[in-house]
Amino acid sequence: MATQVIRRTSSTTFTRTAFAFSKAVNEELIYQPYYKFADDAITLSASGTTGSVTLTTSAAFFTAGYVGARVRWFGIEIEITAYTNSTTVTGTVKGELRGTYDIDPLKTTDGNSEVEVTHVNHGFVTGTSVTLSGINAFAGLTKAHLNGTFTITVINDNVYKYTAGGSANASADGGGPNAHFSGNNLPTRNWDEPAFSTVRGYPGCVTFHEGRLWFGGSYSQPDSLWSSKIGEFFNFSVGEGLDNESIQVSVGSDDISSVLHLISNRHLQIFTATSEFYVPRISQSTITPGNITIARQTPYGCSSVLPLPFDGATVYLQATRSAIREFLYTDTEQAYSAPMLTLLADHLIDTPHDMNILFGTEDRPEQYLLVVNNDGTIACFHSARSERLAAWSLWETEHPSNTAKFDALVSMGNRMYISVLRGSSYYLERMAKSDLDLTLDCANSYTSGSATKTWTINAIYANRTVSVVSNNYYLGDYACNGSAQIVLDDEVTSITVGFNYDVTIETLPANVLLPSGNYSGRPKRIARVILALNSTLAVSVQGNRLIVRQVTDDFSLQPTAVTGKREFFLLGFNRDATVTITQTEPLPLRLLGMAMEVSI
Repeated sequence: MATQVIRRTSSTTFTRTAFAFSKAVNEELIYQPYYKFADDAITLSASGTTGSVTLTTSAAFFTAGYVGARVRWFGIEIEITAYTNSTTVTGTVKGELRGTYDIDPLKTTDGNSEVEVTHVNHGFVTGTSVTLSGINAFAGLTKAHLNGTFTITVINDNVYKYTAGGSANASADGGGPNAHFSGNNLPTRNWDEPAFSTVRGYPGCVTFHEGRLWFGGSYSQPDSLWSSKIGEFFNFSVGEGLDNESIQVSVGSDDISSVLHLISNRHLQIFTATSEFYVPRISQSTITPGNITIARQTPYGCSSVLPLPFDGATVYLQATRSAIREFLYTDTEQAYSAPMLTLLADHLIDTPHDMNILFGTEDRPEQYLLVVNNDGTIACFHSARSERLAAWSLWETEHPSNTAKFDALVSMGNRMYISVLRGSSYYLERMAKSDLDLTLDCANSYTSGSATKTWTINAIYANRTVSVVSNNYYLGDYACNGSAQIVLDDEVTSITVGFNYDVTIETLPANVLLPSGNYSGRPKRIARVILALNSTLAVSVQGNRLIVRQVTDDFSLQPTAVTGKREFFLLGFNRDATVTITQTEPLPLRLLGMAMEVSI
């Protein structure tokens, strides 16, 4: 797919256009990357030097897809306007097909009429006729001796020779600063075409890094990188290779490392199908055409899911789609490692196809990595590296009334949006900004001027069973009819409707360390559990429910959420005693910590 540019034109509108490289004022040059895709033996010649010309290759090469693209003959651009056959097209020369030599490109030998011409990567073959012009007289040879149309003999890829109109009287270098070459039907191997086109494909990934726009991994050059000039995001001219000009390199590993993602983090990070790389900065300097190097780091390979910066590292889905890893730089080793984040939670990963990050909301500072599994669940990872905290949990949105699966997600600022398949329809849902705001999935809230039992709710709930909450009370589950109406048992003035989900937390088996040694695998009883709760209205420990209200409370008022420590007493011995905390009612639960008292 051709690269697209999305521009914001106002506070509410955007435009989308195809990416277009910048051009010279006279449009003779498009500042885009070029590459020689044709076999080196294939030559290109033009029937003229200006205007409309016929381009001919020495072997089959062109397709109809080249119409509208440009090729370069010794760096001079020709726009293809019509396709004839695989060896012949018509094009318009942007300028004039006349090449320029370096200063003093000619070399003579005393008493000899043969003149050597230094012409790097000329691409000519012996017997080619070349027209020379602008050459100054030297070594006893006049301009008339040196300029004109000559048949050349190739010495090597950078030097050829021709017979001048006279003999030199000295061995010397010369020709001056304005020596040129041209010629109708002058075939050469020194020609190339755009790196990006409908024929060769387009970049597969993009990022901004150190003031440059970077592209990576096209269809025809899967292991290549291209950058713009610094501060000129549409200019990819390599120019003279100055520090601010375009960088165009390949990864160059021992396999074809198809570049899938470019991430701007501590360094420019390169994720390929087979390995992970980065671009070091030499002595903290910026990346330039002269100092760029690409260092291979880890051998795991990355999937098509976009890696994301998270908690000081870059997290990515391994190519096998069976593990989440973090690409983490270690100062002591001056290198990256890729430890597995799912080492103890691989059962929560099921061929993920999307992931995103929420860095916090207005009310909550925690950051979360959300990974969408193929089975429609989300593996949620929380990390606070400075506090040495890391934990995984599994989110499901199944409901008895219908099949539901998480499909895709995206974060925008402090909001997370999730596409959810419910039955046969997709819904765009937004996560609540606080864990206490909503306790139902796919939730909507309604109010009425007076207390009522009958409520007309959103049509998405029609013919489904919904859960209803009102004023911190769980009213129960109700069947919604085809007209999207529910009838409650009690009259209320406001309700929140949605799909309930259960919360289950189970600890690892209790491990008791005694002076005589480790007391593991032997019968033990967890006698008491103390939960540290905050703003909680419903929780159970091993089936023992939290008592929120007493018989002396006024039940016309909302219940008061519990904040503080609560005790739960348990029975029964077990060799692998654990504590299971559940919540089946859609009411707030916030567990800060817990302590256990174990009897042996």
